[in-house]
Amino acid sequence: MKLDEIYEEYNKHFSIGILPYTKCMNCGKVYYYPRDSCPVCGKGDLKIMQSTGHGTVYSYTKFNNGFYGIISFSEGFRAYMDISGNNPGIGMEVEIKFKKIKDNLLPYAELR
Repeated sequence: MKLDEIYEEYNKHFSIGILPYTKCMNCGKVYYYPRDSCPVCGKGDLKIMQSTGHGTVYSYTKFNNGFYGIISFSEGFRAYMDISGNNPGIGMEVEIKFKKIKDNLLPYAELR
């Protein structure tokens, strides 16, 4: 899969409110950020998967305009994103939602 094809697949998933992730069919590594080769084995045999959108706060920080953090997902990958809600804590459960920014739908974590 080429990188532009991966971005296209991610955007299709975003447009219907589903968080995608990538799985290497060679070594089984799962990861969120689009790449055209596996960061572990370097192979390009990749498949775009659908996440349940459920995870937990792995770490977070507060900025002037809100909270941002690393979310651990049940499928085994982590992603950095906005966290919606007051006073997040390590281990708190989140659910992925999407918000429109300009012409794009982007994921964020909402505390459950």
